[in-house]
Amino acid sequence: MKRIRLLVVLGAVAIALPLGISVAHATGGGGGTTATNSVSIDPYADFDTFGTNIDVKLYVRCTGTTVAEVSLKQSPPETGSPVTVGVGSNPLVACDGNTHSVGVTVGGAGFDTGYATATATLLGQPGDVVKATSKRTVYITQV
Repeated sequence: MKRIRLLVVLGAVAIALPLGISVAHATGGGGGTTATNSVSIDPYADFDTFGTNIDVKLYVRCTGTTVAEVSLKQSPPETGSPVTVGVGSNPLVACDGNTHSVGVTVGGAGFDTGYATATATLLGQPGDVVKATSKRTVYITQV
């Protein structure tokens, strides 16, 4: 008799546990449907067709009106310039709580093929509230 009760209890736990986890996962764990703002940078960037701009790919998850900004910095020996800095932005970010690819074009004057440091920032509108940032080394290629 005790074995049957134990099996019934274990069976109920085995059924309830996955259901509880999937409900918590679907609602973000807090009972609401809130998404976390995040941005990550692809490890490769490339010059556009004319070689004057650099295209940087981001992976963005956000809600609300958001602008994605990227700054690139390249120093010798990667470039002949002392320090080259470029900034670009994309105001057309799809912010529906899902992760999307977002391209940002940065002015490429002074950049060469090689490594650069990229910093991406998600800014909420209005007021330019920082929603998320990311920094990484990227390799700039010439397509």
